Amino acid sequence: MDSFKKYVDKNKKGSLHVFDIDDTLFHTTAKIHVKNDKGETVEKLSNAEFNDHHLPTGHSYDFNEFSSSEKFHDESKPIHGMLNKLKAIHNNITMKPQSNSKIIMNTARADFDDKDKFLDTFRKHGVDIDNIHVHRAGNIPGNDLPAAKKVTIIKKYLEKNPLGSVHMYDDSHTNLKHFVNMKQEHPDVDFHAWHVKPDGSIKKFKAEK
Repeated sequence: MDSFKKYVDKNKKGSLHVFDIDDTLFHTTAKIHVKNDKGETVEKLSNAEFNDHHLPTGHSYDFNEFSSSEKFHDESKPIHGMLNKLKAIHNNITMKPQSNSKIIMNTARADFDDKDKFLDTFRKHGVDIDNIHVHRAGNIPGNDLPAAKKVTIIKKYLEKNPLGSVHMYDDSHTNLKHFVNMKQEHPDVDFHAWHVKPDGSIKKFKAEK
């Protein structure tokens, strides 16, 4: 009986659904340039490579391509399966406001140079982006891995809202590993990590012990 009561109470608390953007909802082409102390580009990182990159001493990141709304709008290729999943979850939440659930996007990028053009990319694919908040983990200062910054954003939701579960959809194993490790600090919350493959299919993620 106690376990059933916990199940009911957890469902009353609602759920948070967290979607990455790059290589989760869209295949994107932007590169992050790594520059040395002379300002020379010594390496160009894809989104996936950036997720696990440790910046060498004396080097810096150049996010010009990463902040280009035009590049994102014109060159991004939709991952239809994941966009459909996002829209289905959002529609379900909208139809059941009493569920206390929420859907957000959580990207490693910082602000784009043209907010409306960036959002238009989602609008043209039927995403109700005006009612889904996009968190830009890249705005968080410091050289922590994007995974750590993404977790910081999710933690704020857990601190403000009585959530029973959190679902995260991401193509990065590193991001998902940091996410499931949140269970140690929040044992009463169910964390569901979903690894998104290039074709848009998903698989339940389990961190290696």
